[in-house]
Amino acid sequence: MVSLLVNAPEIRRINSAITAAELLVKFNLSPAEMVLLSARTRPDVLADTIRTLTAIRPATRIVLFGAAEFAPLAIKAIGEGAAGFLACEASSAARAPDAATMPHPRVATETDVALSRREMEVLRGISMGKTNGEIGSDLDLAEDTVKTHAQRLFRKLSATDRAHAVVQGMRRKLID
Repeated sequence: MVSLLVNAPEIRRINSAITAAELLVKFNLSPAEMVLLSARTRPDVLADTIRTLTAIRPATRIVLFGAAEFAPLAIKAIGEGAAGFLACEASSAARAPDAATMPHPRVATETDVALSRREMEVLRGISMGKTNGEIGSDLDLAEDTVKTHAQRLFRKLSATDRAHAVVQGMRRKLID
């Protein structure tokens, strides 16, 4: 995950931890605006970690990530306070679950965000884990133009980075 995010725009700092205990130590020293947690974490440890992180800093957005098969666990994690779930496939052979099994993030209070058609297309590309260059290629736009659309949608969604924009888009029901 670190290698995917290290070159993303708007990301100022990335830390990683192998265990939940290591994560909590690092988080206590330097709380983060967003924490990405692997869905491969044992369910009891995952729930305890989410509760501890939100107790330390309630404003932190916690996003679970993993293969689509972890959707039922993600539903429980959202119930514990996680902001959402990013389904990431390890290979193209993996099959996405039915839409009914996918977790739905907590409902946001601000739903009246108006994104342009291009901003919506860029947000969809970001939600699929594409780089600005890949999105530009798909939309027949220059990479700098995609970056401009991304910056505008970050501002409109009050998002600090790509993952936060996806979570905000999900919360506002702009994307699934």
